[in-house]
Amino acid sequence: MKYAEFNVNSNKIEFLNSIFGIESVLLTGKRISITFSFSGLNHPIKLQDRNLILKTKYNNFGEKEIKLEVKENGILLLEQSVKIDIKQRILWSLIEVAIGFSLAKLLSYL
Repeated sequence: MKYAEFNVNSNKIEFLNSIFGIESVLLTGKRISITFSFSGLNHPIKLQDRNLILKTKYNNFGEKEIKLEVKENGILLLEQSVKIDIKQRILWSLIEVAIGFSLAKLLSYL
């Protein structure tokens, strides 16, 4: 699912995130980064002679959003905050509950 889009020097940077936490970054339609993230990470972007970073950070508590920042040499160029998809929130809540029950069951054997 596409979450955000940035335009830098007439190049389109797109951020996508699957329901299972697989983040993808597209540069002008070409996938340049794909990885799993639970809490966010940095995606390097080589744009002609510029080295940019797309930083993602999940706020699973409170606002339930993904904060996205495009930086160059540590300087913030662009930012967006987008709400986390309800299906993704429900899935991760179920996973967290299952892990909690599993740990409680495991600890009861000790």
